[in-house]
Amino acid sequence: MKKITIKLILFFISIMFISSIMAFVVSTFFTDSIKKEIRVNQKAIASSVIQLAEKTDLSIDEIVDLTSTAMYDVEIIEDIILYGITENELNRVQNAEIVLLARSRFHGPTTIFMIDNSYIGVSLHPNNTIIKVVASRVWLGMFSYIFIGALLIIILGRRVVEPIIKLNYATQEVAKGNFDIHVENNCRDEVGQLTKNFNRMTRELKSIEYLRKDFISSVSHEFKTPLASIQGFAKLLQRGNITEEEKEEYTRIIVEESARLANLSSNILKLSKLENQEIVNKRLAFSLDEQMRKSILLLEHEWSNRGLELDIELEQVNYIGDEELLQQVWINLLNNAIKFSIDNSKIKIRLNNHGSFLRIEITDYGIGMSDETIDRIFEKFYQGDKAHSVDGNGLGLPLVKRILDLCGGNIKVKSSLNEGSTFIIELPVNNQDSFKPNN
Repeated sequence: MKKITIKLILFFISIMFISSIMAFVVSTFFTDSIKKEIRVNQKAIASSVIQLAEKTDLSIDEIVDLTSTAMYDVEIIEDIILYGITENELNRVQNAEIVLLARSRFHGPTTIFMIDNSYIGVSLHPNNTIIKVVASRVWLGMFSYIFIGALLIIILGRRVVEPIIKLNYATQEVAKGNFDIHVENNCRDEVGQLTKNFNRMTRELKSIEYLRKDFISSVSHEFKTPLASIQGFAKLLQRGNITEEEKEEYTRIIVEESARLANLSSNILKLSKLENQEIVNKRLAFSLDEQMRKSILLLEHEWSNRGLELDIELEQVNYIGDEELLQQVWINLLNNAIKFSIDNSKIKIRLNNHGSFLRIEITDYGIGMSDETIDRIFEKFYQGDKAHSVDGNGLGLPLVKRILDLCGGNIKVKSSLNEGSTFIIELPVNNQDSFKPNN
């Protein structure tokens, strides 16, 4: 396969060569100045022949031989009729005038006059034509143009394709799995933009690869812990010689860990499905405030057992969207607020319509979060509070984030340690015809 440098050189040389030929062909149609020059030269030669005939004793043949040049041929015309001369032109010649005949566009004019009853013709040498005259004057310039152009292309071609060569090498490294590759190019042309996008792609691939490895590691760990617990307590039950209280406790732990595994599997499947989904297809009109009230009632057992007081202010809002997905958002956020609240404290829930968007705030007055936790809270399997890790799997908030992205919404967190947390959700209401992911 030819290198791109060679292709570029051949391409540009071909362009220069073809353009030069075309320019030459076109120039042959604009030869008035050359024809005028030929006429002047032929008239001068004719005048010289006449003067030599008048002032010397040379014969006509000697004068003809003497005045002929490499470019112009001077000859005695035997049959004037062969030149296609008109009667008027012939009369003028016979009256001692120098007459110019121009019958062919590319063969040049012929000058005819008389000396001692002999017709003399001055014309371009038989081997010369207008095209040859033009070529003799431009060939050196054309050759120099092509040669110098080709030389410059050879010198500059490598510089032009060097970024592409670097990109080619970099793509081979990426194909091998090396995502640390970076190509330097500060140009602002198309190749510079391509290089910039390539570097962005490698960063994204590196990030995806890191997340993939971290995801596999986290999933393995999350599955391993409850499985080990189930296996351990199942072996204790197999051995026998345990009290009814111990048997009941071990059975309860196995049931809880099994439920945890089922919940983990369900959340992984949901998240995987949502990450491969680009648009929300199920769009129905429903009451958003009523949906949030139902979500609160579904979790009544959890918040009432903790002695939590709910401060609820929900404006009446009709919304068009995926009711099931948004139900998952409120359940997950309320569940988190309950889980991380201090017993007998308060949870505040607000829903306000701001015209172009809806604002939902869910505030708890619990343990709060550090800045590090806030930065990573939407990462898969990340759990900032290890004391409550047994109650969850770190997939609830990533699910919430992905659902809101699909609905074109966003979520923010305000929190301080030991002062509680506020989750702020904004949902657009001006895109009720279709939902697209907010990337």
